Amino acid sequence: MVNEKTNTGLKEGRLQRKMSPSGIYVATFRQIILRHGLTMAIISLLCLFVTGAIDIVILGFSSLIAGTFFYLVAMFVILVFFIAFLVFRGQKIGPTQYAWLGYLLIISFLEELSFRLILPTLLLGTVGMIPAVLLSNLVFASFHFFTLRWKFFNCLGAFLGGIGLSRLLVNTEDIALVILVHWFFTFLNTPTAPKDAL
Repeated sequence: MVNEKTNTGLKEGRLQRKMSPSGIYVATFRQIILRHGLTMAIISLLCLFVTGAIDIVILGFSSLIAGTFFYLVAMFVILVFFIAFLVFRGQKIGPTQYAWLGYLLIISFLEELSFRLILPTLLLGTVGMIPAVLLSNLVFASFHFFTLRWKFFNCLGAFLGGIGLSRLLVNTEDIALVILVHWFFTFLNTPTAPKDAL
């Protein structure tokens, strides 16, 4: 997601495809928010307007509602790990980096809400569990290909990771836990904010 600048312009990032002929390259935090974050927010809102979605969300967050303190402690521990990880790697931690960590949590929430909880649950009665999970995760990975211009194999990794998160949700029935796991691994995948300021 994050790119490097060279004397000749933008160098291909670790996750992204090469710059397109039209010059499209997701190089700034603002672009990530507008292209990916806004897209996921719109999808989540649309999912919430589907009949029965609110009941699905309430049921999915029942563990969080019953044990809020546990999840707050878990979030704090994860955040401390993130900061220690960045400091150990010699990264400077400022407002933009904290905003990035917040963004990663928000995007984890939006993606899990849409692609692991609401969409597959709604598809379940129509196509069955396995097709519902496969389809929702295929859509999830595809959005990374188009919004963030990820390489195919990175999108394949997002698809497989999504399958794993779907499995975790089936086993635990706890979407809040799945969101925290998503946040943790998304950070490990892209730990630092783009060099460009918001």
